[in-house]
Parts: sequence; structure tokens; C-alpha cells
Amino acid sequence: MPYDLLCLTIRCPHLTVDSERQLCKAILCWISETESLQHHKNLLPNSIDSQLCLLSKVRISLLPLEFAAGTKRNWAEFGNKAERTILNLLKDNLQTILDAIADGDLESYRIRITEYSKKIVLSGCPQITTEFLYISVLPTNLDVTFKRIESSCAQLDYRDIILYNELEKAVKTSSFGNVHTVDISKCPNFEDLLYLLLTCPWINEIDMTIDTSIIAPMHSVISSRFEEQGVMKPKLTRFYVQNPSYYSTTNSDFSNISKLILEGRNDITDVDLLKISVLKNSLCYINIKKCTLLTDDGISKLLFTCTKIHSVVLSYTSFGNQSIQTLCTPNSTDIKDESSHVTAFRMQEMHLDGCKGIDYAAMSQLMSNMDIVNYLCLRETTLADGSLCNFVGSSLEYLDISETVVSILSLAPVIRRNSNLKCLKAAGCRNLLFEHGEVDLMTLTGNTYGDFLQEITNTCCLEDVEMGWAFCPIEVTTLIPSFSKVRKMTIGLGTTLAENILYALPNICPFLESLILRFQMISDRVIRNLLESSTNLQVLCLQSCLGSLTSFSFEVKTPALRILRLEWITPWMTNNDLAVLIQNCNLVELSLSGCKLLDSSSQELISSGWPNLTCLHLEECGQITLDGVSSILNCKALEDVLLRHTGKGIGRTIITDAIRELPLLRKLALDLCDAAEEGYDSPNNPEGKMIRTVRMSRCKSVRSCFELHREGSSKPVHKETIVLEWGSRHLSTTIVKERV
Repeated sequence: MPYDLLCLTIRCPHLTVDSERQLCKAILCWISETESLQHHKNLLPNSIDSQLCLLSKVRISLLPLEFAAGTKRNWAEFGNKAERTILNLLKDNLQTILDAIADGDLESYRIRITEYSKKIVLSGCPQITTEFLYISVLPTNLDVTFKRIESSCAQLDYRDIILYNELEKAVKTSSFGNVHTVDISKCPNFEDLLYLLLTCPWINEIDMTIDTSIIAPMHSVISSRFEEQGVMKPKLTRFYVQNPSYYSTTNSDFSNISKLILEGRNDITDVDLLKISVLKNSLCYINIKKCTLLTDDGISKLLFTCTKIHSVVLSYTSFGNQSIQTLCTPNSTDIKDESSHVTAFRMQEMHLDGCKGIDYAAMSQLMSNMDIVNYLCLRETTLADGSLCNFVGSSLEYLDISETVVSILSLAPVIRRNSNLKCLKAAGCRNLLFEHGEVDLMTLTGNTYGDFLQEITNTCCLEDVEMGWAFCPIEVTTLIPSFSKVRKMTIGLGTTLAENILYALPNICPFLESLILRFQMISDRVIRNLLESSTNLQVLCLQSCLGSLTSFSFEVKTPALRILRLEWITPWMTNNDLAVLIQNCNLVELSLSGCKLLDSSSQELISSGWPNLTCLHLEECGQITLDGVSSILNCKALEDVLLRHTGKGIGRTIITDAIRELPLLRKLALDLCDAAEEGYDSPNNPEGKMIRTVRMSRCKSVRSCFELHREGSSKPVHKETIVLEWGSRHLSTTIVKERV
């Protein structure tokens, strides 16, 4: 695109972009391409001035922090300015906006929205609060309103209901008429968006996901306590629940809500589900994964009332026999369609992974009533051959039966009937080659096993596959027909792919984007060929693999790679090897385990080389934190940090420092072994921050039985973990008898 035309496009008042990130990314791509042309043909002698002019059009205060930090890798001056602006805005964004109103300079803080905008994306922008959003979208001609709002903010708590009433009147004059989607994920400060949603009559999806608890039922809890979080702020949602007009408002303005995502909301109760039932005329999809306070009774009542629901994500909840009875019993209030006499029959998507409260009879009943389901996840349930044999559906596209006791006897017929199957996950199924609890003497050439592989290769064209026990193809040609479109592949314990198959993966799976290998035999030849030939590879995870891997594997450019996990396979890694990785790939997630040759200089390499890291896991990595963690705290986009056995130099204030310095931080895991002063200070109430979980593991020394007479032969063994979890209403402190 010519420079002049691009400038005109950016200035156009009807420019429709979802976010400032989308615009900035497009400009940076244009500049990169023109620089390349200039390098070869000298076409743009004034390109430097053009770049500065173009980038000045980006409203950097509205960029996601992770994206802004990432631009520092290739555009240092612009990236540093953007990151600095966002961090300053985080300190006091409301006052900054009010000052801009007073100075008549609000344009750089306005989100780009026109009458044609259908989507608003503010994901990863912690600097934008509800108040910021309201004020920044107000029409510029409302001078009187501005003054009244400024006066209200100066005299009242800016969350007061009076201010919101004033804002609502003004915001309703803005052009939200065509907006269908508002993405505010990874934004901690949007607490009361009801008024904004009410001005978007076509909104049909609400996502209120938060991080789920890391404490699973399988963990052994030693003690647990809860603390209320200071003075709870009044919330407009609570105000409207108490107001008689709430239900009429919901019926009229939220009548289009068809998809509701509440994943991880461990403050949601059965009473809340009863209120949600008011959406019975529109709600089709609900996600209540890991909503731990919900009961089987509450879930069953919601399913009974909202008969239009056809997709449910109920993973790791108390969903059980009573809810299944509701799904499989004819509903007297729904007699329009005789063929869909029970709700289960109309189910298109069902995720029940981790639901332990389903007995054999109920599971069999459910399987026999789901005929048109497309997505079915039964991982870690009581599913057995008898139940799966009752499933007669032929529309499956996604099937996950991992960690169950099913065998080939019941799985093969399901695969045979479902020719549209694109995802098959069957890891951890130890009974795949067993029948009725006894070993069936099958070999790689046995008929039953051969038939099973034939069902997969002849029937399916998979895009996502997770393999464990019993998947051992004999030759490459066995995989080629059904794996030619695979984009995601996980190979785990119980399956060992031969070197020739691993080497041929780029040819077998030319579209491969994600590869996870656990307990496989790998080599430089395999990994080097994979990185060179799989040009779409974005995720590579090598966990506890065997083989003679060296630094030669990673001496190749991998521009598409974004996530790299090297766990317990690279003990030889040095700072020089790390520097090579930095030159060859631009990562957003890095996990290293067992790299004992790394030292405190590694921190600076990581933070300067990958400034846009969102996840950093370092375990048993030499002495990286011997001199503290100051460089790690310079990675401002970090959301997930794990530092375990990385050097005894972490200060007492690490938790408070991390929460203050890393605005997007949600998860922090530490080992008390690394504390410079034998412990860490408990954080203050992190109100308005992203932090959800802090884990601190304690170790004890155990003498090795093989070195009884050798001095200093004891080694640290994990004893317990202190887990701090912040919810919307309280802080829970749990001590678990193991490492989590």
C-alpha cells in the first residue's frame, strides 16, 4: 500500500479496527515490508520520517501491555515509550483522564468505535478501568456533562451509584448499536459494566472467566482458612439484584444473551444459578467449569428451566446422577418437538471431565440419549466399556476419553461410526488392550489391535490427537492417511514412536502447529529436522525425554515458535546456548527444568531477549536467583512465574514486589529453599490487581539410602505447599501435603 493512501486510511473517521493493537500491528508490518524494499531497491529515502509519522497515530495508552512490551524486541524506542506510558497510566488512570478532559486532550485515550464497529477488544489492557472506558467513549460535544462528571469524581467515591447514573445517560448517546462482542479478558478492573452492556442491544455473549483453583480433590489438605477482603465495595450487580426492576431489565435488555461463561467463579452459588435461569428463552451455552460451590441439585434445576441449552461445560463440578436424570427425562414444558423429547438428545457439546459423581447406571443412561452430540469430553470420569457401548451417535468431531478404563472393544465401533472425527484424545487409557479386566493376548500384529488402528487410519482425518497406551504404529505409512491434517499432537507414556516416525513428522503432518513429547527417545537429528521443516510450529514441549540431545538442535531460525518447554532434557544448557535461542525464536512462554549450568546472568538474557514473555517457569536451574530477581521483574507482561530451586537469593518482599511490578501477574510459585532470609512476607490486600494464586513449597532433607556413610548426602524433598488464593470476596490460605 502506498504511504499516502495508508495515512488517509488511518485518518478516516470510519476506520473500523477491533483494537489499537490491530492497527499498530498492521503499521509495523507495513514498515517492515517497506524497509525490506528500501534495502533492496532504495524506494523510500524518507522512510524514517514516515515511520515516526505513522506510529504517532497509534494511541499507545490503549495498547495491551504484553504487545507493547513485545515491540521492544525490534522497535526499542517505540516499545519503551509505549510500555512507560501504560505503566504510568496504571498508577492513576482516572486522574489522568480527568486532567485530559480539563485540557481538552481526550482523543489519545478514546477507543476507536464507529457506527460500523461490531467488536471491541480490550484484552490485556489493565490500565483501562470501567471509569476510563466510560469517560473515553463519551461524545466530545458534552462539555456540560464533562464538568458534572469531573465535579462528581472530585466530591464522591467514583464508584458511587450517582456517578454511574450520570455516565449511563451520556454513554447511551454513543454509537454502540452494532456492537456484538466486548472482549475484556485479562482485565482486572472491569467490575461494573452493566450500563455499558445495556447500551449494546446486540450483545449475545458474556465471558466472566477467572483462573480456576489449583487445589484438586485428589490433594491432601492439612489445613485451610478464609479471610474476608477488607471493606467490600458496592457492586451494581448486587444493587440490581435487590431492585424489583432487575428481572424486567434483564428480560428486555439481555434477551439476546445466548452464551454465558463463568469458568473458575468459585463464588457462584445455586442461588446465582436460579437468577441466571431468567435467561431461559435465550441461553444456549453455559460454562461453569470449576465452580466449586455449585451442587448437583442446583445444576439440575438450571438444566430443567433452561431447555434451550445445547452446550454445557461442567468440568470438575458436582454434576452427577440428579442432573443426568433431568437431562434424560422428558420435560413437560417442552413438547413442541417430539423427536427431541429429552434435553440430552439435543446436546451438541458436553464437557464432563473430572466429574466424579456419576455412577455406572447414570453414565450408561446419558450415553444412550445423546445422538447428535459433536463435542464430548469424558476425561477422568467413570466411563467404562459398558457405558461407551451404549453411545450410538455418529456426529462426533471431538472425543476425549483420556484417563478412563475403556478398551478397544467399545472405542473401535465409536470411531467406525464417526467419520467426521477431528480430535481424538485417549491418553492414560491403560485398559485399551484389556478386556473385562483380563489381558487379551494381543500383539502388534494381532487382529484386534490391527483392526483398531485400521479404524483410525481408514475412518478419520484427525487434526488434534493425544496418544498414550496402546498406540504403537508399525511404520510411517500407517499414520499418513489419517494424520495428514494434524495440527496438534501429544505423545505420552505408553506409546513410543520410533525415530524414523519422529523424523518423518514434518512430512506426515505438514500443518503441525503444536507438538508435545513425553518420555520419548529423541535426538539432534529429529529435533533439528522438526524445527527446520515444520514452518508452522508454534508450540514445542519436550518433557522427560531420553536421547543424546545437544545445543545443535536449536541452532536454527524458528520465527513461528512462541511456546517452548524443555523439561529435564537439557542439563548442558549454558548462557551461550540461551543466547542462541534468543536469536532464533521470539517466545511468549518459556519453561526450563534441570538446566543447572545457568547463573544470575541468565535473568538479564531472558528479560532483554524476550521482553514480551507472559509465562516463565524455571526449576532446578542452577543459581539464576542467587542475586535476587530484579531482571525478571523487568518483564512487565509476565502473567505466570514459577521459580523453584533456582538459587538462595530471593528477598522477603518478593511477593509484594512482583504484584506491584508486574501488572498482569496472576500466578506466582516459589520454593522457601530459595529465600535469602528463610521466608517471604505475606502480601497486603492486592485489590485491583490480577494476582489470583501464590504457592510456596517447603522442603525437608532426606538422606539417600545409597549414600549412608557419605557426608552431606541428604537431598531436599518436597514436604508441603502453602497456597494463597484470592477470590472476589475472600482470601483462602490452604496447606497441602505435597507440592502443587
